[in-house]
Amino acid sequence: MAKVHYEFDIHLSQDIAKTHLPPLINGQSQHEKRKIFDEQAAKQDIKKDYYSNDEKQQHNLLTASKSNHWDSSKSAVLGLATGYPRYVYEGFVGSLRATGFSGHIILAIAKNAPDDVVSYLKEQNVTMKHVERAEKCTYDGAIGEKGVPIDMNESHEWNCPKDYPDYKITWSRFLYYRDWLNDCPSCTDGVILTDVRDAFFQRDPFVTAVERNQVHPLMVFQESPETDTEHWLTDWPVSACRKHKLGKKPMLCSGSVMGSREGILDYIDVMEEEFKYWTQRENCRIDNRGDDQSIHNYLYYTDRFKNAVSIPHRHGPIHVVGYQAARIFENATKEAKDAGVGIGQIFIKDDNNWREWLPRKYGLIDTNTGLIVSEDGTPSAQVHQYDRFGPLISKWENEMKKQGWPYNKEKKGTTNKETQE
Repeated sequence: MAKVHYEFDIHLSQDIAKTHLPPLINGQSQHEKRKIFDEQAAKQDIKKDYYSNDEKQQHNLLTASKSNHWDSSKSAVLGLATGYPRYVYEGFVGSLRATGFSGHIILAIAKNAPDDVVSYLKEQNVTMKHVERAEKCTYDGAIGEKGVPIDMNESHEWNCPKDYPDYKITWSRFLYYRDWLNDCPSCTDGVILTDVRDAFFQRDPFVTAVERNQVHPLMVFQESPETDTEHWLTDWPVSACRKHKLGKKPMLCSGSVMGSREGILDYIDVMEEEFKYWTQRENCRIDNRGDDQSIHNYLYYTDRFKNAVSIPHRHGPIHVVGYQAARIFENATKEAKDAGVGIGQIFIKDDNNWREWLPRKYGLIDTNTGLIVSEDGTPSAQVHQYDRFGPLISKWENEMKKQGWPYNKEKKGTTNKETQE
């Protein structure tokens, strides 16, 4: 089935466009045309719809029979989170529960996790799993085109789990996710597979998906338009293994994936099929922990995923903020050096101003709460790769944890726009 992309429709009123982005069928030539236009339009702050009425009608036929609702209490968030101290879980789990999410949280933690971590996760009704390291990876014994022997004691990239010694942990986590879903018959609705250390929540992501009419079997999320698949993270591994050039397409993040139970299980099956291909060929065994993202992008752009929907940056329940955050941190570091002050003081001038931890010129936060916002000004349900902000976000993050994430539930009768006026 054809992939679906979300884009603005120029014919929609501004109010509708801010709250609902209609999915449109993507054609390759249209996509390339759209990409070129977006690069130009971004400078002028305009959007345009290059898709035909026939394509829109085709989309309506494709989606007419699909469910547009997920019950959050029957949904699940899964992640691999071994070896972290309690404050990391307070950020991830604490922020998610503060949104009112009462569904399943399933996390892998270290078998010897500290008592304070275990007790906290029990309090938060988290299902804990354990992942143990294998004594050695069961590859043929070499990686890369030069046949360098694998040494698990020397390389952090090639740690393999005991249950799946054929795969490094960044690949095998997907197989664990499948196991955990199969062990959870009550996880019937929406599912998120996500990184843990560098993510937090500001709204229930499944409620947000329903509100945005973004309930699909599989959703993949675009990173900033400033980066694309010509980046070495995708171009080099895919070229080396598959002898395939992805070209200049939106970079998709493999660290946060969302969909239905069935859609996610299908996604994992396709990922595993490709993992097997890569493990059997030395030129595909690349000493890079991020090549699950290489595979993720390759499979999407070669139409291997079923019913996949690509969500543009800042237009869905998951906001991958990393690229922009890193650029902001770089600029702030230079500003702080020039001003002769610490990086933590460059934006927050006094302790009472901690909510406005980023300048308004970036348009990334609600200055009354400090919450990171989507393009339409509403709080992003999940913020991923926030660690790229470095210490710029630390004061705000610490206050959120201390206060129990007080802004994570929208007050009835108000909107984010109203809070800023």
